[in-house]
Amino acid sequence: MIKDQKIHRIEDLEFRIIYSRRRSIVISVHPDSSVIVRVPYLTSLKTISRIVREKYSWVLKHRDNYRKLDNNPVNKSYTPGEIHLFHGNQSVLKIEKSDKPYVRFYDNTIELGTEKTDDTVFIKKLLYKEYKKEALKYFPELFNKVLREKENQMFKPSGLVIRTMKRRWGSCSNKGVLTLSTELIKLSDIYIEYVIAHELCHLKHHNHGSQYYKLLSEVFPEWKTVRKELRRYIQ
Repeated sequence: MIKDQKIHRIEDLEFRIIYSRRRSIVISVHPDSSVIVRVPYLTSLKTISRIVREKYSWVLKHRDNYRKLDNNPVNKSYTPGEIHLFHGNQSVLKIEKSDKPYVRFYDNTIELGTEKTDDTVFIKKLLYKEYKKEALKYFPELFNKVLREKENQMFKPSGLVIRTMKRRWGSCSNKGVLTLSTELIKLSDIYIEYVIAHELCHLKHHNHGSQYYKLLSEVFPEWKTVRKELRRYIQ
C-alpha cells in the first residue's frame, strides 16, 4: 500500500490517494472530515479525478455532515449511545454492567464495563485511562515511523513523553524531549504525524520564525491544511 502524501483538490474538495492491490476505486469520508480515495496501482490521476467529480456531491454532503459534529468534550454526557472519537473513527459508547471495569475498542464501538453504570464521572475517568493506555502503545510506533521517513533531516530527539495536556497537542523542550498529548489518540494518524513533525522541527529551530516554517514545509508539505483541520478539534 502506497499513500500519496500530496493533498489533491477538486473545487471545494480536498482528498488524499492511497494506492493498493485492490481492483476498484473506493472513496471514503472519515469522521475527522478527511477524504481518502483508495485506488488500484497504476490508476491515472485523470481517472481518479473523473470518479471523484462523479461522486462530488455525495462526498461533499458527508464531509460537511461530519464537520457539523460537535467534538467538544465539555458537552459530552458519557452515556450509552453517545459518539466519541478513536483513531479518527466515530465510535458509539456502549456501557455494560460488570464487576470488573474494562474498556474495549472494536468495530466503531467503545464498550465499557463497570459496576457504576450511572456514574458519568467514573465512566469518563475509565475511558480516558484507556485512551492514555492506547496512546502509550501506539504513539512510539508512529513516532519512530516519522523519524525513519525523515532520517535525511537527522533529527535527534532525546526522548518521548506521552501525557495528558489540556491546552496543547505537543511540545518540545530545550533538552530535545518531545511530548505528545494523549488526546491525539482520538484523531487520525495524519494529525498525529503532523504534531510529531511540528515538534521535531523545533529541535533545530526553537521558535516559529521563517527558517522554522521553511523546514516544516520540507518535512511536512501539507502542514497548513492539516493544521487548519486540526484546529476544529477542541481539547
